[in-house]
Amino acid sequence: MSSRLIPRSSLIRSPLVSRITRAAPARLYSTASSGTTKSIRTTAILSVGLLASAYALYVYETSSSGESPSVGKSLNDIYGSTFDINIRGPRGVQPYQFIRKSEQEVEKILKENESGMKLLGRKGNPVIRWDTNWVGSNEPCEDRFASNIIPRNSDKLEEGRKKDLMLFSIIDGHAGDSTSKLLEKTLHPVLSFALAGLQAGYLPTDNKTSWKSWSENLNPISWIYSKVGAPWNSDNVIRTIQHAYTELDDHICQSPIKLLSTLKNPSNPSEYPTPRQTLVALAQPAASGACAITTFVDAENDDLYVALAGDCRAVAGWQSPDGQWRCDTLTEDQMGENPKEVERMQKEHPASERDTVIKGGRVQGGLQPTRAFGDAVYKWTTAQGNAIADAFREESDKPRGVRPWNLTPPYVTAKPEVTYRKLQNKQGDKLKFVIMATDGLWDRLTSEESVLLMASYLSHPEHSDIPKTELPKLYPLSPSIEERPYPAQDLPRPSDSSWAYENDSNAATHLIRNSLAGANKKNRAELLSLNGKVSRWMRDDVTCTVIFFDDPEKNV
Repeated sequence: MSSRLIPRSSLIRSPLVSRITRAAPARLYSTASSGTTKSIRTTAILSVGLLASAYALYVYETSSSGESPSVGKSLNDIYGSTFDINIRGPRGVQPYQFIRKSEQEVEKILKENESGMKLLGRKGNPVIRWDTNWVGSNEPCEDRFASNIIPRNSDKLEEGRKKDLMLFSIIDGHAGDSTSKLLEKTLHPVLSFALAGLQAGYLPTDNKTSWKSWSENLNPISWIYSKVGAPWNSDNVIRTIQHAYTELDDHICQSPIKLLSTLKNPSNPSEYPTPRQTLVALAQPAASGACAITTFVDAENDDLYVALAGDCRAVAGWQSPDGQWRCDTLTEDQMGENPKEVERMQKEHPASERDTVIKGGRVQGGLQPTRAFGDAVYKWTTAQGNAIADAFREESDKPRGVRPWNLTPPYVTAKPEVTYRKLQNKQGDKLKFVIMATDGLWDRLTSEESVLLMASYLSHPEHSDIPKTELPKLYPLSPSIEERPYPAQDLPRPSDSSWAYENDSNAATHLIRNSLAGANKKNRAELLSLNGKVSRWMRDDVTCTVIFFDDPEKNV
């Protein structure tokens, strides 16, 4: 994503090779790093200064001849085995040279992390298939995902399938991968447990603040004595999902605070791990951060819910009885440049902080998403943050610093906005697919482009390149029923390039491929040949899941 904090500069290449045609975004709160946890965190803390020195927005220079290399010749035969990138910063031009990956190596990167379920085969369940893929840029990749079927109890197998609950989540980590790794393993179990409580008649309350009360929420025995009989309806499901998100985040951020008192006790020199080491280890998911999006399918009630905390996005593709497609953007990017989020945050804090809660499109001038798990430096008090930071330093680990305007925390929340849809609407439109992805995809594709790419992919996964300006004419989209959420981007975006259809068996791969320079194989290869900090400057980690729907009675 682009930043308003840092001026533009150009990425320069040899004039004999290419010319400027496209800008690539950068994101300050996530950066390339080494393989160790410590260096991940250190590099994440230093990323703002590093990106500022080299500038945040780089213009990727593409060649108009890169769309279709000569038949029978490889990219290396045509363009050479290496390519140069020169980055102009405040101290001048810094040259970088990279080895160009072969087309075979590029295809391996695009496909090696594919997963999903091609034929679910559960009659009564409207989900017939899902495809997932991810391509990293950070080292290691900070994205994670999860997909689960939760069968409800039933005496008859067929009836059980009609009562399936499906959970799909995409998790976009930043400032390291500690938070995203934890959420990959805990988010769905916490949501499942909360929904099981609602099914038992337990409706969570929002006024519990003690550690003991939080723990009691995870005890099924407490359901017996709670508000038994709460109905399973959309309002209560939404409330339950929101409560599960925020309660999990409370555990992540408050657990290390609860351990601060243990540092006052004398420790045994032979004790391992020491109380401080335990605290620092437990604080890693709080120190890092992650945006998360969850799609929840309730087969029994024909319901769809999408919960978002952060700047991931979900988009639905609907098809009318006459075959026309409609793009339904299910979420709104929650970031410091979204006027609604700015207004919300300003209302939540004193008027004296009006100009500091959001500075330059970022939370207190630092974090771009306004909602996230972890990122506890925006949630702890200054005293708590400094105490945690001291523990990190004692363990030779550099912490994220408390922001200078940390007057009335928390400033960041994990409370998601939840969108609700019926799988069959009154107009007779049928939900055909839902696309979920981290912002690494949405930095390069609009919501409407993703729906067009998926609709055309379903018609012909293998096809000659289609000009970007022609695809909306071949698959015209009907007007959106709902107001287009932020950011409402124009379609088609001015472009003289094309989309690729290379018979990908995985639909997420088709979208990721096209997000990486469309049909331009030369630029795609160069983007995937970058490594280290330059790779992160040019592209983000991207993770995508595509969920396909059909008549549940056909799913056999």
